[in-house]
Amino acid sequence: MRRKVTIITVLACLASLIVGLPIFDRFHGLDIDLLHWLRAKSQFKMTIPRDSPTVVVAIDEATHATAPFKGIPKVMWTPQIAKVQSAVLAGGAKVFGWDIILPTSAGTYLNNRRYDQDLLKSLANERKDKRVILGQVQLNKEKISPHRAFVMMVGGAKNLRNLEVNVDSDGISRSVPLFLKTKSESGDINDTPTMSMELATRALGQKHSVTKMGIEFNGQLITSKNSRDLALNFEHHPGAIPTYSFADLFHCAEAGRADYFRSAFDGKVVLFGLVLDIEDRKLASNRFISQPDSAQAPKRCMDSTLITKSGARSTTPGVYLHATAVNNLLEARALKQPKPVIRAALPFISSLITAFTVLLLTPLSAFISLTGMTLGWIILATGFFVNADVIPIIDPFMAASLSAISTLIFRFLIVDKDKRFLRSAFSSYVSPNLVEVIVKDPDGKMVAARRRECTFIFTDLADFTAMVESSDPKELTRILNDYIDGLLEIIFRHEGTLDKIVGDAMTVIFSAPVVQHDHAQRGINCALEIDRWTDKFAAETNASGFPMGITRIGVHSGSVIAGKFGGSKFFDYTAYGDAMNTAARLESVNKQLGTKICISAETVDKAHYFIGRPIGNLILKGKKQGIKVFEPLSTETLESPAIQSYLRAFSLLEANNPKALTAFSDAAYKFPNDPLIIFHHKRLQSGENSATIHFDRK
Repeated sequence: MRRKVTIITVLACLASLIVGLPIFDRFHGLDIDLLHWLRAKSQFKMTIPRDSPTVVVAIDEATHATAPFKGIPKVMWTPQIAKVQSAVLAGGAKVFGWDIILPTSAGTYLNNRRYDQDLLKSLANERKDKRVILGQVQLNKEKISPHRAFVMMVGGAKNLRNLEVNVDSDGISRSVPLFLKTKSESGDINDTPTMSMELATRALGQKHSVTKMGIEFNGQLITSKNSRDLALNFEHHPGAIPTYSFADLFHCAEAGRADYFRSAFDGKVVLFGLVLDIEDRKLASNRFISQPDSAQAPKRCMDSTLITKSGARSTTPGVYLHATAVNNLLEARALKQPKPVIRAALPFISSLITAFTVLLLTPLSAFISLTGMTLGWIILATGFFVNADVIPIIDPFMAASLSAISTLIFRFLIVDKDKRFLRSAFSSYVSPNLVEVIVKDPDGKMVAARRRECTFIFTDLADFTAMVESSDPKELTRILNDYIDGLLEIIFRHEGTLDKIVGDAMTVIFSAPVVQHDHAQRGINCALEIDRWTDKFAAETNASGFPMGITRIGVHSGSVIAGKFGGSKFFDYTAYGDAMNTAARLESVNKQLGTKICISAETVDKAHYFIGRPIGNLILKGKKQGIKVFEPLSTETLESPAIQSYLRAFSLLEANNPKALTAFSDAAYKFPNDPLIIFHHKRLQSGENSATIHFDRK
């Protein structure tokens, strides 16, 4: 036992070390994405949305479709922007941040330097109070900044901040930088706050500090050691960040509705940006929470028809990433990433628990236990995420999976020697499902004879005797072994029990010794796959110069006595009863019918799904009662003209309608290659007039 414990511990260590490799680091971000989704699903109806300290003034699709903005580039909107900005700030907004950039001036192109005067005055009026911050971005080596006149009037670089958003290696934005390294005119390298950090700092009127332990703000350490990035904690409620249409606010300002601006913006941080269908949208860590941008938007000031109607989507407008960052800073709700020691310890603990569970319990019990523990861990991690604590899910799960696989291999190769010996001893002549019964049931109760409902398949290779007489023994052995191996692989895949192989013929049982409630469906599916495979195998064999016929199949369901027979010295699990004989005779009548598969109504009626055409009411050799028999078809074949013609003619035949002969004659003329049409046509021509068919031969 001590040796097993040592090996299991080593396997758990290896699993956790593999998961700790840098190649798996990308899954750390997926943890955050999944936790956002899990929290949203578990809390959607249980929590009340917060009163967001940040709101968005959005240039949305409604703005672009509304006068005076329709068809006019944004660079020419400066008079309207000035009016809205002034009204918002007059309404009591703490600070107004620009998430859009106007790199050019309309006045330059219009030869009218006074065109932007309203906006320049609005910016200049707030220069002293520092309530307006313009945005800029660094794209590779190129910096995109507002027009120099706007920068100068707002107060220069002190009121200009970067709008960068981090993008992880998988293309997902999960954080924003709070500080960027910038070079001053004197050549010094400084930590300069980005837009989100600057907005939060001015809103609270508090200082931030950059330390070796991270960034401190609002009385808390908001980033990890040596990090300058804030991990975004998205709110999942629709409308969590109130969004106001720029067009509506402009018309509201024109109407002099100062009361609306006070109620909407008093004490708020305002971000001015784009909320459009395509432009400036990003895949973020809330990508699994799809909802419309306009969901639960605040009541409009002037016209409710300005509400943008948009569908749910996985991408998020960039302005919401900055708004979320500001809210996280002001509410001290930024995500707290796990420390490296915790991230390393959790996979080891999970892999160790998994290894001992797989070693000590049966596979089913281990699966149930591990599934329960996994669900419990997910619930625990989701609970922690409510308080913005990130607990890894993917790493422990991957480590546990690797540990489970390695422990299963160890258990199979070392621990379960006796069971492996039994499997090896019986698997050469007993079906895999029966081997498992023997291994798990040493007393033999499961294989004891008892009456049960089963489905049987009987297969036979056409012209086998002639093939034996004309073939080279070595070549025949190779072909026949490949043929039998192919059939056995299909049978065992459908969990059938091999009863006997007699030359080229094979008998298969479903629902014995292990009860299978869907035995009829399994039998049909198995027969269809055998038919497809044998057609392909025969074609390949014939192409190689070795003559091989078709495989005929009979399928029937019924009550039999199944169990272990063969005396005290021979193990023979088989079944006795008329149902097995009927399957064999159904296989035989294929030759006379011209079909390859005959399935009885007893099997069809018990199946969940079947497509086929009726053959007739067959009275087999030695039987007085007929059984209805069907030929299976594909969906495409069922809709073919030949089959539709057959079905119309057969319905007349079943009704003993004298027009059946005419219908089959017409069908035989049009479709001379359909064997069942020809078969019934000849019957009717010989004087038969019903769907009951008597067979004199087996």
